[in-house]
Amino acid sequence: MLNRFVVPASLAVAATLGLAACGSDKAEKIAGQGADPLLSHALAGPLMADPDLASRKHALAGIAGGGPEVVEFPLIENGAETIAAAKVEAVRLAGGKITPAPVPGDGSNPALRDAVTAAQRAASVKGPGSNCGAQATFDMAWSLRLPQTFPIYPRGHLIEAAGNDGNGCRLRVVRFVSPVEPVAVIDFYHTLARAAHYDARHNQADGRELLEGSKGAAVYAVQARVREDGLTEADIVVNGG
Repeated sequence: MLNRFVVPASLAVAATLGLAACGSDKAEKIAGQGADPLLSHALAGPLMADPDLASRKHALAGIAGGGPEVVEFPLIENGAETIAAAKVEAVRLAGGKITPAPVPGDGSNPALRDAVTAAQRAASVKGPGSNCGAQATFDMAWSLRLPQTFPIYPRGHLIEAAGNDGNGCRLRVVRFVSPVEPVAVIDFYHTLARAAHYDARHNQADGRELLEGSKGAAVYAVQARVREDGLTEADIVVNGG
């Protein structure tokens, strides 16, 4: 079974940079100068370093997959300016225009809707290979290997990532949080999917937006819903893309 922890993408990056200093000035200096530009771009958000968290003895436990690690972290910005900036970046990534998804049908993917673990989410979307979800590994680095068609929504905060490239699988499973409403997330992925010649089916049920489709043997699913705190939680599952 995959280990799971809840940690923002920015904190995971800070951990990999070895931010073990107690002083905030030193931590900020390291984060600003040593940040991996590829990872920063992939997660589309600023790096943050909380000295109180960086000084924990087990700051790297999440990356190593040594057990469930739940930590406090700065609140995700969800003001109007942040939402507007995220949408502007989404339009840019989509080539200058967002094409709204079709009017949703009444339906859902029950396996994806009820999934708790990354392995269960992976199993909800069939594709190349066999038993891809059960053999997946949990590592934030899988978020860097998402297909270009399915990046994390701009300014999204990564919660979980898993993947598997063995035994014929090309699996990516990512969960992130965004201040943007679910329908905007779905429209973004609909635009990118159609541009890459995937088909797209839009459904809505149980308070969740669902976009699913395929291109040849490659399959994908994007699910988005509003959490109790008002933020959007989204899942991306891609196999063979």
